Amino acid sequence: MPPMALNLIALIAVFASLRVIHAYIPLSARLKPVVNVVLVLIVVGILLWLSNTYIPMAGSIKAILNIVVVLATCVGVLQALGCCRKTRLGVLDGSTEGP
Repeated sequence: MPPMALNLIALIAVFASLRVIHAYIPLSARLKPVVNVVLVLIVVGILLWLSNTYIPMAGSIKAILNIVVVLATCVGVLQALGCCRKTRLGVLDGSTEGP
């Protein structure tokens, strides 16, 4: 079996596990965001690896793409875990007070 097919099967398995976890396994309200973050990190990692491996592009563009994806993922993880929030201007704010 070609490596690309194995990668797609792995990605489909991750999505299927996400579906099963949310539909059939009861989780506490505190644990669900953590499970979401872990699964999103796995999916983003697989997609970034696939793009780096199978999409031909210049090294500088690939480096910029990797930096943007990692920064966006870090911001998303921080927001999902409640460590920072967006203000009205869309700038990240580390405070935990109300708006």
